[in-house]
Order: sequence, then C-alpha cells, then structure tokens
Amino acid sequence: MLVDNYTLNLIRDSLVFDITPLSEELTWKDSIDTLGMELDFSIAYNDARFIPKVNIDLGDLLVLSNNAIEVFRGIVVDETIDGRFKRSYVAFDFAFYLNKSKTIIQFNKMKADEAIKKLCNQFNIPIGTICPIPTLITKIYKDKTIAEIMEDILEQATKELGYKFRKEMRAGKFYIDKYTDLVVKGLFKPASNIQAFDVTKAIEKVNRKRNISDMKNSILIVSGDEKSARIEAKAEDSSSIAKYGLMQDVESVDSKDIAQARNIAKNKLEELNKIAEDTSIEVLGSDEVRAGRILEITEPVTGLSGRYLVKDCTHTYKDMVHKMSMNIEKVSN
Repeated sequence: MLVDNYTLNLIRDSLVFDITPLSEELTWKDSIDTLGMELDFSIAYNDARFIPKVNIDLGDLLVLSNNAIEVFRGIVVDETIDGRFKRSYVAFDFAFYLNKSKTIIQFNKMKADEAIKKLCNQFNIPIGTICPIPTLITKIYKDKTIAEIMEDILEQATKELGYKFRKEMRAGKFYIDKYTDLVVKGLFKPASNIQAFDVTKAIEKVNRKRNISDMKNSILIVSGDEKSARIEAKAEDSSSIAKYGLMQDVESVDSKDIAQARNIAKNKLEELNKIAEDTSIEVLGSDEVRAGRILEITEPVTGLSGRYLVKDCTHTYKDMVHKMSMNIEKVSN
C-alpha cells in the first residue's frame, strides 16, 4: 500500500490537464439516501500562466485519482465565482443522469436484475456488474425517472428477499451489490516507512445516540381495501414485546404479493425490531470506505462493537492529510 497521493485531472477533447496544484481543499461524499457521489473543490485564479489552460466550464469531465487508482469520475454541474480570484465547483458522478431522464416502461414477470439491465441499456448506461436479483417484476412505470424506477424495483426485491442493495457508479460504470457483500477494511498509511493500519482502531471523534422510538416488534400484513381487509400474515417478537411493550405496524400488500405475505412479515420484523442508533465518527481517510460499505468496529468507551453500515461518508484532503467523517448504523452480524 502507498501513501496517499491525489491528483485531479480535467479532461477536455482528449487532452488531460492536471489541476491538482491549483486545487484547494478537496471534498468528496456520498450517502445511501442519495444517488451518486459529489466532489467539491475550489480553484485560486491568481496565476495567469494556468488560467487559459484550465478555465473550468460546466459539463467538463473531472477525474480524481489516488496513486493512479480512480476514486471519482464525473462532470462539473455548479460553479460559484467568489470575487476575481476564487471559483468553487461541484461535480457529480454519472449517476447524476439517472435523475434527469423520465421514461415509460413495462415489465412482465421479468427478474429484477434483468429489468434494471434493460433500463441501463435503453439509456446507454455502462454496466459494471449487477448482482442476481430473482424477484419478478410486473409493473408499468409512467413518467418516472430512471432512478425512481430502479429504487422501486429494489424495494420490491428487499421486501421479498429480506436484504438491501447498493447502487452506485465506479469508474464510469453502474454497479448493484448486496450490502452484505460490501464488507471492507479501511487502511491508512501515514508514511512510506510506516505500516498501514485499520482506521477504526484510531477513532478521533465519536458521538453515539440510541433510542426505541421507531421500533416495531409486531408486524401485520393485510390485503383488501377499507371495506374488506384481511390479515394475511403476522410476525412478532414476544421477548421484545415483554421488555419494551407492544409496538405494532400494519402493511398492506397487493393481491399479487399475498403468497409472499409471511416472508414479507418476517423480513419487515427483522428490519424494524431493533434499537435505533445514530452514531458518527471521524477517522483518517481510506478510499475503500464510502456509503454502503460495512466496517468492523470495536470502540470500548462508547460500546461500539460489531458490524456497522456506513450511511454517509465525507472525505476531505487538505494539506496532504486525508480524513473522513461518517454516520454509521449497527447491522446484524
């Protein structure tokens, strides 16, 4: 493993301009609640030798790399001019386009992964890998963005299968993976003569809150309408009810999903029958860590122990120091 060495290149008409020396603090971030990664940086326009070469424009392609390994690829979508000598920019990876185009499309008993591939091919979205998702999709989508359609397909799959999926762009290609397949170890190498270490072993700041406000320990699955509703399945945790009291949720299913009612109830109970944690940590940076990844963490003071899902992650690189802040959530081992 090498010591961090980031470069930011602007690519225009097949020409590559290294704008790293002009770039001030670099920040890149993503979240499981949003689609795509965002890169923020500013340029100090105080050296006339560089201005004609690197006059950044909206729509320009940027590539951030670390020791020649790509970290971010995207386009400039926002520019802020602050006086005469400073300009700030925001770039998004190509998932940006998934929110910009609407379509009409119909699926008839098509596997979820094949449905998503069909969408990608229709809109010329390069595919990396999309994991197998056997849930059958039968639905007509009208006036929905590509991102909204994909999200609905994955929600249907999660209800049936009981696990969640992460969709993201990497090096300009689209990937979908199960969260459980995205366990990583964040490593940081402080100097060429010092061995890399796990960043979670040196947490700089940590804040942890726990609550049962949104817990549900009993789930009812019902079908029908207001005039004729019928309970199709029930799942509950008697020990949780004895300790915390009954907290019940009711979810309606369409007629086509009745056969899956028991499975849906079981998966919903597993999702909601838990103590909610709101935890944030700050550590040294690692490119392996981004939203949707799972980290093994042990922090004795606050009691963090086990596997944690990275809900959002913000990387900063300033004065040759790479740090990151994360919001994390406990997941089942």
